[in-house]
Amino acid sequence: MTDTELTELITRTCAGIDPASAVQDRILGDALADGRRQRRRRRRLAATGWSTAAVVLTVAGVTAAAGLLAGSGPGEGGREVAVEPTTRAASPTPTAAPSYAPGTGPTVATSRRVVADGVLAGVTRDLVPDDIALTGLEVEHVPSLVTGHESDHTRNGRRISFLLDGAGTSITVARWDSYAAVGVAGLGDGLTPGEEPREQRVATTAREACAGAYSVYPPTRCTEVAGGWYSAGRPSQGAAMPDTHQELLVTYFTDDGYAVIVDSYNTPAEKSGGVVAPEPLLDEAQALAIATSPRWFRDR
Repeated sequence: MTDTELTELITRTCAGIDPASAVQDRILGDALADGRRQRRRRRRLAATGWSTAAVVLTVAGVTAAAGLLAGSGPGEGGREVAVEPTTRAASPTPTAAPSYAPGTGPTVATSRRVVADGVLAGVTRDLVPDDIALTGLEVEHVPSLVTGHESDHTRNGRRISFLLDGAGTSITVARWDSYAAVGVAGLGDGLTPGEEPREQRVATTAREACAGAYSVYPPTRCTEVAGGWYSAGRPSQGAAMPDTHQELLVTYFTDDGYAVIVDSYNTPAEKSGGVVAPEPLLDEAQALAIATSPRWFRDR
C-alpha cells in the first residue's frame, strides 16, 4: 500500500470521530512512520542478502578454481596437501563450548583392533632398525589423543616407550575418531592461535584428521599414502631449549579411524637430558615404515 492509499483509508475511517482531524493526524503520522521503518528494514535485509550471496559465490569460485589448479581429488597416492587454517563466510559466531561431550562424537567403522600389549612389544623390536640399540621398552595404556584434538579418556590407546641408543622414542596407537576427532582452537591470524573467538571443528575422514578439521599452527602438510594420510614435522622444543635439541614427529591417520604416532628425539626425553646424536635416531622414512605397518592390528 502506498502512502497516498494509506492516507485515504485513514481519512475515511476517522470521518465519524470528533474531533476527526486530531485522531486522524496522530494515526496517520504513526502509520506513515512505521511504513517508512519497514521499507528501510526490507532494503537493509535485501542489501545484506546480496552481500552474503556475493561473498558465498566469491568463496565458491575461489574454491573451485583452487580445485582445478590443484588437480584431482584424494585418490592420487603420494599427493601432498598444504593445509591452511580455514575461515567460513557468513558463518555464525563460533562458541567456546564443544557440541560433542567426552565419550561422544562421529565414529569411523573398522574391522580391526590393536594387538595385545606383549605383541606390541615384539612388533616394536622387529620394526626398529637392527643397527640401533633398543632398551627400556614399556607399554602403557593412554587416552586416545592426537595433537590438536581433544583427549578421549573413554577409549584406550597404547604407547610403547623406549630408548634408541639412549635417545627417547615412542610409538602411540590410538583412535582419531569419536571425541578424539574434535578440535577446539582459536582462529588466530594463521600463524598463532587466537584467544577468541573459538570454535569446534570435527574430523570425519583420515584426510581431515591429518590436515585439520580444526586450526593447527603452523599449518600441517599431509601426504596421502596407502590406507590413509600422514604428516611429518619437527616440533619446537621451546624457546628455553637450544636448537641442538631435535624432535621428529610422524603421524599416520588410517582410513578406518586409527592414528599411529612415531615420536623420536635426539635427547633422552622431550626437553630434558643432553644431546646423544645430531638428529633423532629415526629418520622420516624409517618412522613412516614403522607407522604404516599392519602388524599393530589384528582382525576383530
